[in-house]
Amino acid sequence: METRVRYLARSPIFETEKAFSTDFPVDHVEGARRTNHEADDRLMTVAAIQNPSQWKLDVHGFCLLHAETHLDRNDVYTKKREIQDAYWYQIEAILHKHFPHYSRIESYDLTVRKRDPEFPAIVRGYRDEYEQPSSTAHSDYSQKGGFLTLQHCFPGQDDYWKDKDFDMLNVWRPLTPTDDWPLALCDYTTIDTEEDIRINDAIRRDLVGEGSLLHHNEAHRWYYFKDQGVNDLIVFRNSDAYGKRARGFHAAVSNPEAKGPLRESVEVRLVAFY
Repeated sequence: METRVRYLARSPIFETEKAFSTDFPVDHVEGARRTNHEADDRLMTVAAIQNPSQWKLDVHGFCLLHAETHLDRNDVYTKKREIQDAYWYQIEAILHKHFPHYSRIESYDLTVRKRDPEFPAIVRGYRDEYEQPSSTAHSDYSQKGGFLTLQHCFPGQDDYWKDKDFDMLNVWRPLTPTDDWPLALCDYTTIDTEEDIRINDAIRRDLVGEGSLLHHNEAHRWYYFKDQGVNDLIVFRNSDAYGKRARGFHAAVSNPEAKGPLRESVEVRLVAFY
């Protein structure tokens, strides 16, 4: 499909400032800015994946698994805290089966997204119960950002991951099948890692994290899982301990021919130790 991918513009401001963004209003602070980003929307071809088995986590930054999961669509909005441990266990078991080289896998986040009918024209504020699709091409963490997240989510356990190798992974799927605003992934082999990636301070209410954003490059090749079902899992790497492995840069994209219901999705964030 032909659609627009939202990149970070190659702005001259980054010659003197580090990229940053917040997820909360700062209007009450004189002179404050929520971000110094400028969007660079590019018309790109996002191809439907034809052969799920050809995509490899260590080559392309993402892979596709088919595995049965159980999660009540309504409970994720009303009983998220009560049901997340059981869903985490399901996802961890699936990953252990498909990636036996991981010695330990620990989940630490369950994010639910439900597209507002007015998105993206109007982006609602942060919601405790669910969030909006994330439409800027990004990877959730930089190498440093992975460590910052571990320190935040597992306080006092720094000695455990010191000198250990690990991956920061996401496992993403729709809550109900739909072709509305699918998740698109950029083939890591098409990214110029020296020129295309911008480190970004992600300023949250309880954490200053660090992620990676993507600048446009005509060489990029984007893909999506057409007709993805609830048991079709997209697994992608956001970062690793040494910053040397393929990463899954991703973005929600508008499908101009969508006929399905508004997108609802669920994703688990995990750390997987070698």
